[in-house]
Amino acid sequence: MTYHPLSNDSGGTPEERRAEADRILKMLEDVDALAFTTKEDNFIGQMREDGPVSPKQLFWLRDIKAKYVD
Repeated sequence: MTYHPLSNDSGGTPEERRAEADRILKMLEDVDALAFTTKEDNFIGQMREDGPVSPKQLFWLRDIKAKYVD
């Protein structure tokens, strides 16, 4: 899995991070849920709750996307 250092693109404003997270979550809907680890599955469920998205959370979502979608 790729690690994105926090010094890189953090995703911008809170609204932009939420929008990107929503786009990634939409892509992850096509992945068999059994492919995710328990920790990933719990995190994805938490991210679907439509709250704020921190840069660290966005980086992890990007990593999960890279692992299963890219």
